[in-house]
Amino acid sequence: MIPILTLAEMKEVEKKTSGEYGLGEFDMIQSAGEAVFETIKTMLEQDEDDEDDLPDDDIDEEPGPPDEPPRPGRREENIAFVCGPGHNGADGLAAALLASQAGYAVVIYQLPAERGYSAETEKLQQSLAEADLTIHTVRSPLDLPVFQDVSLIVDALLGTGITRDPEGLMQSCIFGMNQSGVPILSVDIPSGIRCDSPALSGSSVQATATVCLGAMKISAAFYPSSLAYGKVGYSPICFDEKLLMGQPSRMRLYTIDDAVADYPERDFRANKYTTGKVLILAGSRGMHGAAALASNASLRAGAGMVKLAYPAGIHPEVSVHILEIIGMPIGADAGIGPQGPGHFRPDHLAELEEHLAWADSVLVGPGLGKHADTMAFLQALLPKLKGKRVVLDGDALAYIKPEFPLQSDLRGYDHFVVTPHAGEYKRMGGDYDYDHPLDLMRAARDWSQKMNLNLVLKGATTLYAAPDGRLTVLPVGNPGMATAGTGDVLSGIVAALLAVRPCDQASALSAFAHGKAGDLARKDRGTLGLVASDLLLYLPMSLLEIEEGGEEEDGEWITD
Repeated sequence: MIPILTLAEMKEVEKKTSGEYGLGEFDMIQSAGEAVFETIKTMLEQDEDDEDDLPDDDIDEEPGPPDEPPRPGRREENIAFVCGPGHNGADGLAAALLASQAGYAVVIYQLPAERGYSAETEKLQQSLAEADLTIHTVRSPLDLPVFQDVSLIVDALLGTGITRDPEGLMQSCIFGMNQSGVPILSVDIPSGIRCDSPALSGSSVQATATVCLGAMKISAAFYPSSLAYGKVGYSPICFDEKLLMGQPSRMRLYTIDDAVADYPERDFRANKYTTGKVLILAGSRGMHGAAALASNASLRAGAGMVKLAYPAGIHPEVSVHILEIIGMPIGADAGIGPQGPGHFRPDHLAELEEHLAWADSVLVGPGLGKHADTMAFLQALLPKLKGKRVVLDGDALAYIKPEFPLQSDLRGYDHFVVTPHAGEYKRMGGDYDYDHPLDLMRAARDWSQKMNLNLVLKGATTLYAAPDGRLTVLPVGNPGMATAGTGDVLSGIVAALLAVRPCDQASALSAFAHGKAGDLARKDRGTLGLVASDLLLYLPMSLLEIEEGGEEEDGEWITD
């Protein structure tokens, strides 16, 4: 996983790298410049590939003068570097020097430093001068960058430590970059965005892509600031992995590589009894769809067998939505159809005993309803699930309240996963403040540790908090998934993977595969037309992408 660090933690890493590991400021800048240059090459090569894919134009053109043969060692692309006076600007200068040495045509703009440039920046300026590269200093509006005939803009204007919105020439440079129509690569963070805040400033670069250096930035994972990043790449540069991973926040970004590592492989001896037996307790009168979505999602996520237990009174509605699923109408002795029970009751538990023993994982909650009988059923059921792998979702989450008498009994249920949305989480005693990501993540970690429950907190940015203090950010999903039933699909996926994987792997992989399925569905069906059942169609494609190792190659994009 990729570390996500706060601004304070990143400064501590830089301090320790300099003091304990013997790397100076200039070493860090050179390492950053190399990472930025590698990303530049990736972007330009992808642009070339895209152009090669375009159909030939059949329109005859007047013959013109023959093209001038390329100069040896020179490339056709022109790159404009817009550099600030600080550390971020120095990273840009280091990348510009490498780009020039590689044969790219480079033009450099830099804003003056009110208190003078650092020694490292002056050293780079000297190296650029020796390479016959001119730095155009932006001292007035007349000096503002010009982006005519430029293939790529590198934004190295402002870094992570800004405390106020850009003004004056800084603001004008940002405006010019955004209006140029030229692809923009931001160094570490889009200029004008704050490291730890999701807020968009009055003026910020709208990057085509951003390469985060050392660690991922919190603002890269939270809306609306995440929109400014474009595609996101990552490089640890010269920092020690143990140092990056050992920071107190213990925040990580889950990527396709992590999904590949967590993916449950099968051998040729696998059968339906060894690939996960899932029992789902779901549904009530008027809420049969949730039961169908969750149980079908479990099958699509790889469960070998799924048993769906539902009140007998909704059998006609449920039965038409299940083929491969083993349907178990509970309370059938009282009748099937309208005359049968429309919700679970405590006396139904006896019918479930043998099925609870059979299951590798149990999902409780989708469409269960909040009838008093159902709450009593849950109170009797949950103690019997101790020691099992369990997912609680939907109406089963109503059981978990700060004031509930048996709340403390949930402590010690180490294999329980809860999957609330923001409203459910608040009712469970959680503190949800999306506008302040640091507070949100710390609160989620604290809640998970206090309750000793694995928390998959759904939202615009989905979080997974483990009882041991680890916190994982899932950079997938889209607004099209803001529709009824998508949470039921997620709970079914978690139940399937929990049957064959530990809680941490199953929780994170499920949320990732769920979000990926939503992203694939959105590409085909758009945002407004996406419904929860679409995810069942695209989930196999999402899992296939993970099974085959993902589309990304080393050095390419983490999020898109």
